[in-house]
Parts: sequence; structure tokens; C-alpha cells
Amino acid sequence: MESERDYVLKRLKEAADIFVSEPKAYLLVPEIRVNIGYAVSNASGVQDVAAIPGRITAAFNRAFYCMPPAFGASDHVARVILTAMKYDPQVRSAIDVKYYKEVVERLDDVYVFDRRLEPLESRTKEGHTMNLMVELAHEKMGRIPKYIVDMGDYGKEPTIFVLGKDPVEVVKTSLSFVNLIQK
Repeated sequence: MESERDYVLKRLKEAADIFVSEPKAYLLVPEIRVNIGYAVSNASGVQDVAAIPGRITAAFNRAFYCMPPAFGASDHVARVILTAMKYDPQVRSAIDVKYYKEVVERLDDVYVFDRRLEPLESRTKEGHTMNLMVELAHEKMGRIPKYIVDMGDYGKEPTIFVLGKDPVEVVKTSLSFVNLIQK
């Protein structure tokens, strides 16, 4: 188990480095910043999902992060991954990036989550929205899609989640979005 945890940290750092080395990656960073997560194969909780402490941020047209990956560093992306793993244990990684309409219009295998339709009892439970979003995606599509779009709501920024088996895979997929952004 310890060797797998070491591998997860190393692979996640590699993915984060790939992300920030892309000159236009800053375009993908929402105000809430970007996080990438990667879970061990039998993850049972947030402590089994590695992420970037403080997330990846952007300033002066550059993306960067300040601390190396660590287990338990993100509750947000961990909940997405853990819920996806309940339905498909192969989906162990996710990244959330800035929402662009022109990107979403070009995606296949996507579920769009409208928070305005979320039940009130769900909205009032801290951390429940991410679980519900993935559960509804699975219910609607019969599987975990490659992309889940969180349309946001009042005070909640919209984002695009890319889900996959490996953090390098989800980062490379997300970086392909820069070519679709009309800036």
C-alpha cells in the first residue's frame, strides 16, 4: 500500500508539472483555482486521495502551484473521485478547470449538472453537491462520463471536470481545451 501511495504522489506531481508548463494553462484556471486529484486503487475516504494543497492558481498569465501533492489535501475533488469510484473503480483521477461554453459545445461524453435543480436539502449539506453531481451523471448516463460540467449557481463558479484513470491523462485532456478557447 505504501508503494502505491508513493506512486500516486509522484504521478500527480508529474501531472501538475505538465499542467503548469503549458504557457496557456492560465486560461483554464477559474477564480476558485484548479485542483487535480488521484486516488489509490482501494480508496475509502478523502485521506486516500492525493491533491495539490492550495490548488493550482494563476497570476500574470502563468499557472503555478506552491506545494507538492499530498493525501487529504482536497475534500472537493476527492468527493468527485470517490463517488465516481463507487460506480467505476477505474476512474481514480479528476481535474476541474474553468468553464467555457465553446469548449463544452465540442465535448462528447458529457453530463451537464444544473445546481439550480438541486434539492434544497442537498444544498444545505456541506460537501453533498459534488457527490450528487456524480451520482446524477451516473444515473442519467448509466456510467461515469469523461466530462461533468458544473453549471454553477449564485456565488458558485461553473467548472468543467475531466475524469479518468490517471492524472496525466486528465491533465492532457484538459490542456487540449486551450485550443478551443476563443481569446
